[in-house]
Amino acid sequence: MTDWIKGTILGAGLALVGACSQGQADEHEQHQTSDGRAAVTVDSDGYHPATIHAPAGKALKIVFTRTTDRSCGTEVVFPSLDIRRDLPLNRPVEVTVTPTAGTVSFTCGMSMYRGSIVAH
Repeated sequence: MTDWIKGTILGAGLALVGACSQGQADEHEQHQTSDGRAAVTVDSDGYHPATIHAPAGKALKIVFTRTTDRSCGTEVVFPSLDIRRDLPLNRPVEVTVTPTAGTVSFTCGMSMYRGSIVAH
């Protein structure tokens, strides 16, 4: 195999790895709340923060604001709670949940963006 072909294969592999990891940096972004409120921005990379830590058994108001049309984040879904809300562009939408101990997941309508509430 020539050096040119090896270089091309290596370059393509590195480009693929870079493309797959793009938008994943904030996946571990977290928010701790003690006042029962959290703000989540929805953009072309997903939810920010993606994880919210909250007390179990207490009402939690999450305000979702979608800031781009270039995403599948036009709605938020809490599958285990049977909650689904439309997220109009640049308009805050409040969703109130009372999480039990454990993890409650939320996603976009296509389940591509993922977030969670960790209640303890």
